[in-house]
Amino acid sequence: MASGSHSKVKLNVRVPPSKKEEWKDALEDGETLTSLVRRAVDREINNEYTHVKTVENLGGTDSVDIDTTGIENRIDDLQSTANAVNRKIDTLAATVDDDGEDESIEGLSMDILPRLPVYPSDIPDHVLRDMGGKEDMTSEDYVEFIVEAGMDPSTDVMIDGSAQRISTDMREPEHKVRQALLHLEQNTTEGVHSAIVDGTRHWMRV
Repeated sequence: MASGSHSKVKLNVRVPPSKKEEWKDALEDGETLTSLVRRAVDREINNEYTHVKTVENLGGTDSVDIDTTGIENRIDDLQSTANAVNRKIDTLAATVDDDGEDESIEGLSMDILPRLPVYPSDIPDHVLRDMGGKEDMTSEDYVEFIVEAGMDPSTDVMIDGSAQRISTDMREPEHKVRQALLHLEQNTTEGVHSAIVDGTRHWMRV
């Protein structure tokens, strides 16, 4: 046998004829039985194989079921927290004293009223069809449904009745706009209702 770090060792492996034919069927283009065995040994040494038991434990290779219950519960908790914060903001806005500032909330609310989305004239037809009427829904439910539908990227019309958007459009302080919206909802017969969607309260006329 030759010596040295680069010497070659000849290995003879005896296998049944049927196994030899099986190996030949597994050859890739241009590959020989020698290179097949060499590749298999390298993969075994380098631990490049996925154990059959691993695949079986995953239930196959088509799909894997992942339990997202913990994530969903966390999202629900965050949504509940955001809703609670919004309600606290509404309460504070309704009790803000502007220290003698003479601007009328009633007057501002009348300026805001035409800027609110109106049901059904401002609602896309496909949203109204999906809604299927609002007889069995509360005011909060159908405002939430319509605003969520308006957030769909495929929807041409953006339905946004938030104090932030109206404040930007009118260049009025957001807290005063929120006060005016709460006034419209709670103290008038203008048919203004609201719902919290993705952490933001939206108002609509219905």
